[in-house]
Amino acid sequence: MDLNAALILVRIVDKGSFTAAAQELGMTKATVSRRIAELEQRLGARLLYRSTRQLTLTEAGEQYYLRCSKAVEELAQAELMLSASQQEVTGTLKLAVPIETGQLVVGRLVANFLQAYPGLRVDLELTNRIVDPISEGLDAIVRIGDMSDSNLAARRLWSTERRLCASPEYLARNPAITRPEDLVQHQRVAVSSGFLASHWCFELDGREVLVDPPARFKVNNITCAREAAKAGLGLASLPAMLCHDELAEGSLVALLPDWQQPKVPIYLLFPERRLMPRKLRVFIDFLIANGPEYGIDNLL
Repeated sequence: MDLNAALILVRIVDKGSFTAAAQELGMTKATVSRRIAELEQRLGARLLYRSTRQLTLTEAGEQYYLRCSKAVEELAQAELMLSASQQEVTGTLKLAVPIETGQLVVGRLVANFLQAYPGLRVDLELTNRIVDPISEGLDAIVRIGDMSDSNLAARRLWSTERRLCASPEYLARNPAITRPEDLVQHQRVAVSSGFLASHWCFELDGREVLVDPPARFKVNNITCAREAAKAGLGLASLPAMLCHDELAEGSLVALLPDWQQPKVPIYLLFPERRLMPRKLRVFIDFLIANGPEYGIDNLL
C-alpha cells in the first residue's frame, strides 16, 4: 500500500488541482501526475477525469478518496493527540455559511461542537452573499459548489446529490417528461447563485445532456425554490437533503431517476496560513468526523 500516493490523491481533490496539491506537498506537478498515474495502474482503475477546466473523480475514485481522506484525517488526529500543545482550545470562531446549509446541517453540528469544546465561542452568519473571509476578518466560510478562489485554502467537507422535482399538480397539467431534452418545454424554478451553474446537466451511460429551461421565477434561496415547486410553479433541481420528506409524502415527485446530476461539493474555505489556528483545526476535524452522523445521510 502506497500511503504517499493516497495522500497525494486526497490533496489533489481537496485543493481542486494538481498544481495546488504539488505546491502544498512541495513537489513538482509532473511528480504528482506521475504518482497518480502509477497509483491508477497499480489499482487497475481510473481515479480522476482531467480536463483543462475541471477535475472530476470517477466512481471508483470517489470511493477510494472517501476512504483515504478518512485515513488522512485519522493520522492528523493522531498527531494532534500526541502534540505537546494539547491544551484547552479557546477563542472565537467567526464563520459565514449559506443560509440553507446552516439551517439544515451546520447549526446542529456547531451546537454539538460547542458542547465538545466549552472554551470556544462561535460567531456564525447565515448569508447567501459572496463573502471574502480575509477582508471581513472571518476564520472560515462554507462554499457550495466548485470554488476558484486562489487566495484561499480549501477543505472539501462533503458532497450532496440533487433531485429533479415537481409537484403532482404541475405534472398533471404539463407534457410528460421522459428524457432531459423534454425539459425545455417546461418552466423551472431557477436558483440564482454565484457558485452553481445556471444550466442543468444530466448524465447516463457516459452520455451528457445540458439543458437550460426557461424560468419565470428566480430566487437565491433554495428553500424558497422548493416551496415554489411544491406550489406547482415549475421544476426544481434540489439537494437531496432538502426534499427527502417532500418526496416521501408525495408533495414532490422525483423525475428522470435514471439520469444523474453532478453532485454538489461543499467546501470550507479559509485564509492560507503557514500554521492553522488550533480552534479552526479542531472545527474542521469535527465537521469531517461528525457530519454524516447527525442524520445527514446524503452528505458524503
